[in-house]
Amino acid sequence: MTEEKKVTTTNNTEPKPNIPKPNMALKNFKFNPRRNRICFFTDQGIIPDYRDTNVISKFLSPTKQIISARKTGTTAKNQRLLSTAVKRARYLGLLPYTVNHKGLDGNWMVN
Repeated sequence: MTEEKKVTTTNNTEPKPNIPKPNMALKNFKFNPRRNRICFFTDQGIIPDYRDTNVISKFLSPTKQIISARKTGTTAKNQRLLSTAVKRARYLGLLPYTVNHKGLDGNWMVN
């Protein structure tokens, strides 16, 4: 007797579970050890200063947090100076602490 194998096709009509896709923006921020990053302040020959809010704001995230040196490429010395400058600018009211922060005049400091 020969045994016949039954070939069954699976036509599942059950819905697949909704698995969220990974955020593409987070994939772009992965640390790449092979890529040499150049410090912005060393390249331009300037020192981070609390009065240069345009330069300092480039190193803040959309939620107004200081971006790490690993992502921006700043040197350790300039990162310390940058964090001090940001803290001074926040204390003087030149930069907001958070996204929704009222300034001295009572208006929202949303950029």
